[in-house]
Amino acid sequence: MGAVNVTNVFKRYGTKRALNGVSLSASKGYITAILGPNGAGKTTLIRIITTLINPDQGRIEILGKDPFKEKNVFNKIGYVQELPNLPPFLSGKELLSLSARLKGVNKEDIKRVLELVDMTENADKKIAKYSKGMIQRIALAEALLGCPEVLIMDEPNVGTDPILNLKMRDVLNHMRREGVTIVMTTHELEEVRKMADKVFFLFQGKVFFEGSTEDLVLKFLGIRVIIETQDGEALLSLLKKLDYVKNIEFESNKFFVELTEDSREELLREIVMRGIRVKSFYLNQDLEKAYEMAIREARAK
Repeated sequence: MGAVNVTNVFKRYGTKRALNGVSLSASKGYITAILGPNGAGKTTLIRIITTLINPDQGRIEILGKDPFKEKNVFNKIGYVQELPNLPPFLSGKELLSLSARLKGVNKEDIKRVLELVDMTENADKKIAKYSKGMIQRIALAEALLGCPEVLIMDEPNVGTDPILNLKMRDVLNHMRREGVTIVMTTHELEEVRKMADKVFFLFQGKVFFEGSTEDLVLKFLGIRVIIETQDGEALLSLLKKLDYVKNIEFESNKFFVELTEDSREELLREIVMRGIRVKSFYLNQDLEKAYEMAIREARAK
């Protein structure tokens, strides 16, 4: 069992079914990303996990406890909501001081979380004067107070810039190494590719896919290898002889090779045995294209 478990959860708003039997599990010390188009049920699921709304049916378990019945489990949970609505009349440090008091956290921890999100220099400014990125940083700092065992984030990259994304990635990777379980919804597929250990793809309130980002690419985009070499003619000659090579495209010194099956190891061995000099050989992990194909396939069913 994971640190966060969702079992057969249903939720309806009037005649619309937002969640239709969703089950998923987030393992301790891993980053789990929940993907899906708008209206897929991602935010509804996060709000149920954090007990902001009740499910019509199903069970939530966090760190072995039912959060609807055992509220003390939230002492070990950090939460970052989409577009945080923070009190503008407080400074960042005042907000963290208030949160620390409510959580029963030592105020010394405020310094740690401010340093983690690079907000020490702006901590005394009023939130009303913060940019969107600074609001996201201070919201993340608030969630990190007390060293939570589980961090839940709903679209944490909304309104952020590349520098903040890089910083957030560093912070989350650090937390993962410390054994923190991270569950997040996001539309930022590049961040998912770089960070997520596992993804769940929701569509119309159901889990349509679960696996790694590489699994997602392989399932919906196929096996496409990019090979960079100066020995283009020799490589092309070899590729044309291999039964498992489905399609070949090339641009300058790069070859884009589609395979009928996962024969990457065999292909690389053949290339090396022929003495073809390879500068790079890697799976084409075009997560955006795979995501698009997943949506198409889900709509077709």
